[in-house]
Amino acid sequence: MRVLPYTILAACILLGGSTQVLFKMGMNSIGPLEKLLSLKTVTMILSNKYIIIGLVLYGVSSVLWLIGLSMLDVSLMYPLLSLAYVVTTVLAFMILNEPVRTTRWIGVLLIILGSILVGVNR
Repeated sequence: MRVLPYTILAACILLGGSTQVLFKMGMNSIGPLEKLLSLKTVTMILSNKYIIIGLVLYGVSSVLWLIGLSMLDVSLMYPLLSLAYVVTTVLAFMILNEPVRTTRWIGVLLIILGSILVGVNR
């Protein structure tokens, strides 16, 4: 087994989940938007430190994703990217103190089980 492609895939999964939490932190600090596409709204969003960091990490993740695609099958990588939902849920629970009900945890478990099935017969 080649380690580098799976390390890149793991980084994409972790960055994807982290990015979403950073975006949420940024939007929480901005508050509810009154106008979706006003110059003020766009300026507030694009000047927020959490959103800027999230966008940078999203860009890094995209570059890593392209590198990973050159090494692994997309039919393996893309389903495993769903593990970013798991990362996002765990981080939202731990960092944002979002309530996660039992049914949502069951859904997370199903994503993990599905990912295992995808990865078993690579």
